Amino acid sequence: MGLLGPLYGGGFWVAFRQLVTVYYTAGFVLHFVVPRLFTVKSVQQRKPRPGQVAQEALHSIGPLLVKAGVWTLVEELHRRGGTKLYDGWPPSPKQALYMLVTIVALDYLHDAWFYWTHRLLHWKPLYVHIHLPHHRSTAPTAFCGYSFHPAEALLVFANEVLVCYLLPIHVGLHRAYHLFTTIIHEGGHAGYEIAPFVPTLEGLIALLLGAASGQRPCAALNTVRHHDMHHRYPRSHFSLYMTHWDWLCGTEHPDYRRAVQAHFGGEPGAAAAEAATRAAVDAREGKAA
Repeated sequence: MGLLGPLYGGGFWVAFRQLVTVYYTAGFVLHFVVPRLFTVKSVQQRKPRPGQVAQEALHSIGPLLVKAGVWTLVEELHRRGGTKLYDGWPPSPKQALYMLVTIVALDYLHDAWFYWTHRLLHWKPLYVHIHLPHHRSTAPTAFCGYSFHPAEALLVFANEVLVCYLLPIHVGLHRAYHLFTTIIHEGGHAGYEIAPFVPTLEGLIALLLGAASGQRPCAALNTVRHHDMHHRYPRSHFSLYMTHWDWLCGTEHPDYRRAVQAHFGGEPGAAAAEAATRAAVDAREGKAA
């Protein structure tokens, strides 16, 4: 069973222990270890305020409890039957291939759910009373990944129940995938660029196909800068994995592509390139809280 208990089926406290271990370990590594071991390129125009890391880490406990509750509900629904979850290990080669396809499908489903629920959270009544605390971090850290209101957590994590009725998913894959998305949320708030080495199947495929040649990110995939800009310009960039929803719906920041090109092209001051139009954009979109 190990320190974290069984991957799936251990109940609420096992799920919570898994989440706490992964979330705070990944946050520690992303915020404290990686910048000390490697040269990283910041995408931020200011530094986190004093005490922000501790505050974000503390505020993440509520959403982690909610997510553990969602996983417990998934376990109970599977036990009662009626979902499309299945078990059995090890998988056959055909089943293993299907699992890879499932991961890609989950990425696109998760991205769509995140985009549209995120836009809903920017509806003024929900923004003011629920989503605003997350946006108080205008220079977010990795611990900002789940630093939001528990009510927001219920909405954001509801898709982890819905997917159980949309497509067949192995119970272990369901748990492992949604445990990994915890790290994805933290990476998107790291404050320095991780792309083009985005730890998703799509990111790996992009690298293998040469879409990120010269260490430039694939234009179809999000970067850390993409979401970091959202914390300064709340009316732009609502997606999580891919850029197509923001492009199709007209919510891509007008300076985003130029800033990415400056950042990866070695041009001096990607942050300065973005700042050159910041005043005009603030006037058009309103300042971030």
